[in-house]
Amino acid sequence: MELIKVNLERETTKIINYLDKKKAWELGFIRYNLFKKMIMHITKIRSLYSVRKIFLHLVNKEIFLKKKKYSKKLFIYV
Repeated sequence: MELIKVNLERETTKIINYLDKKKAWELGFIRYNLFKKMIMHITKIRSLYSVRKIFLHLVNKEIFLKKKKYSKKLFIYV
């Protein structure tokens, strides 16, 4: 499997602009799977490894906040 190099800063900027335009903070806490689909739609990247890498970069920059409810982890865009 060949890994695709991802420019994290460029992709992060695209994602933040899109989520701001769509007012994603109004969605409240949602599962990673929904954010994964949004990231795949925005960036056109289909590699799950790359999408997860981008998502974790956003979590580390505190663009998404994590909350654990029951046994599930939920995230919110802030």
